[in-house]
Amino acid sequence: MAYSIICDFAGEPLPDIVRRDADGALVPTDAQTSDSLAYRDWLGVGNAPTPLPIPTLAEAKRNRLAALAERRWRAEIAGASVNGLSLPTDEKTQAKLTAAVVASVLDNNYAVNWKLADGAFVAFDHATLIAVAQGVRTHVQSCFDREAQLVAAIVAAQDSAALEAIDIESAWPA
Repeated sequence: MAYSIICDFAGEPLPDIVRRDADGALVPTDAQTSDSLAYRDWLGVGNAPTPLPIPTLAEAKRNRLAALAERRWRAEIAGASVNGLSLPTDEKTQAKLTAAVVASVLDNNYAVNWKLADGAFVAFDHATLIAVAQGVRTHVQSCFDREAQLVAAIVAAQDSAALEAIDIESAWPA
């Protein structure tokens, strides 16, 4: 019997599960099932799961770019403060805000009660809708701008050490 380490979609090893090579079954490493106990017995006699293959630089860059896209998305939808108002910035809110701005442009007297991130409602008139929409758009674009900077750094990385040195977690717009 042999086991292999498996990875998530970003290429990171899953710490609590291995693959049994004989049949491809996924075995939790810390459960009290017969499969898990057999795995731990197998380890106890000196065996070790097959290590992950070392990814090529191109594979590592693809994995890093995927992780970066997910990180940008999290920053984009994390919300933003615009003119002292805490606003959600998820895709649905962006679309609804765009629709409200269109309505406001068609009728400058249009006003709407807008739900803030904390659940409170605030009346937005034409000018406020435009300002809020511009602020949310600025937040979203700043997230894409940060992603673009990091994509360029990832693409330019000459080796795995340079790639790992790129910090994709910090300096995102708040």
